[in-house]
Amino acid sequence: MTTDLKQHLETATQYIGQQYSEGLREELANKTGLAVRPRGTGFIMTKDYNPARINLLVENGIITQVAMGN
Repeated sequence: MTTDLKQHLETATQYIGQQYSEGLREELANKTGLAVRPRGTGFIMTKDYNPARINLLVENGIITQVAMGN
């Protein structure tokens, strides 16, 4: 993972514990310039791999984990 992607991941971790919303997803995408995708029950899952995408694991409406790629 490049330094830039690590920095974007660090930015995304600040959202852990927050209530997920489309506005929050857009805010993070604008901050990082990367695609941001929610994952979890109720969200569509794809099998494409994008190392420069931020994935937000959402459980019961709360962001519980962030990861790059997948």
